[in-house]
Amino acid sequence: MVFGSILLIAVCGGSGLWLAARIRRRPEELRQCLTALSLLDTEIRWGATPLPEACTMLQERMDQPWDGFFAELGTLLRQGQAARTAWEETIRRQRPAFCLRPDDWKVIGDVGKGLGRSDREEQHKQLQLIQHQLEAVRTQAAVWAEKQAKMWSYLGFLLGCAGVIFFI
Repeated sequence: MVFGSILLIAVCGGSGLWLAARIRRRPEELRQCLTALSLLDTEIRWGATPLPEACTMLQERMDQPWDGFFAELGTLLRQGQAARTAWEETIRRQRPAFCLRPDDWKVIGDVGKGLGRSDREEQHKQLQLIQHQLEAVRTQAAVWAEKQAKMWSYLGFLLGCAGVIFFI
């Protein structure tokens, strides 16, 4: 009985901590996306780097899960897919590897709309606009994540204790 009680509290508490960690990852993933878009903008605007090569460079410089995102994007671009189609396909395939919400993906998805379709200056303007939008989303996500992560951390252990009381 004691072992079962401890196990129930540990499992519920661990689940709450796991969920809290995923919630805390969202602002970090958004920050990494901002960094990646800034690097992409630099490569397009100043380096005049072709998009597949820029993706390879980003893959090498980014951490998980963004390195996988740009690896797949680069592969699709080298296979001859249009930038917009490759961007949307990469989002669809890579989405489960991230802790981002659907609203975040809508903003990130806007990158593909102008990627490779206009001159460098227009792409720069679009990337800057999306970076400003993502920064606002990241700021809101950081505040939300801190509150939610604390709540789920405590709630997991409390639910475990409530379960023990219920079964006693």
